[in-house]
Amino acid sequence: MKFIKTGIPGLDELLKGGVRENSSILISGGPGTGKSILALQFIVEGAKKGEPGLFISAEEDIDSLKEDVKSLGFNIEKYEKEKKIVLVQQPILSKKLVSIATPLSLIKEYKIKRVALDSLTFFEYMHLAGEMDYRKEVLDFIQRMKTAGVTLMATSEKTVTDTDVLEYESEDFLFDGLILLIEVRKAASFERCIHVVKMRGQDHLLDIYPFKIEKGGIKIFPDQLPFSLIEEEARRKRE
Repeated sequence: MKFIKTGIPGLDELLKGGVRENSSILISGGPGTGKSILALQFIVEGAKKGEPGLFISAEEDIDSLKEDVKSLGFNIEKYEKEKKIVLVQQPILSKKLVSIATPLSLIKEYKIKRVALDSLTFFEYMHLAGEMDYRKEVLDFIQRMKTAGVTLMATSEKTVTDTDVLEYESEDFLFDGLILLIEVRKAASFERCIHVVKMRGQDHLLDIYPFKIEKGGIKIFPDQLPFSLIEEEARRKRE
């Protein structure tokens, strides 16, 4: 079994070495938690290691995306010129999906090793989340990526992110790995946290850890516990 390094600071420590090659990972969380950044950073870090990546955007315009991440220091244009990163926008018009033949042909042409799909909204326009047809579409995409020999990271929205009353969606069970990004209240502000819920076929850390979005992207702190959760536990004991 071969593992690849995500390259994202702190994440490989949580995963005890990286992710299984040719596996599928779902990044789930509420709005503004950093899902798209994590997926794109996975592609950028792969390009740095000489592993060509494909980023498929089903929501945000590619030019807007590149402009948004400039402040993080992601040199997307450099890797595009070197054919190490391919960006594809899959607009959804009249509830009709663009064929995934395009991504598959790009994977073959550029010898893609990493694929990021942002997000599963790509399928939700055709089927209601939770419906059997929706599950089939998502599962078919995962299987096609496995057959193509790539490691897949996809994103999805989660409406309930309280870990005490966490609700799992149908797609959560289809992926090999599930990583949850949450925002925990810390006094008058919020603290970003990450939790690896599952990772089939490999061991990983189970606690909740804080992370920041800064220059260079997401940085996770596997040797720290969230201050917000410590404060919440102290409050409960006082009560």
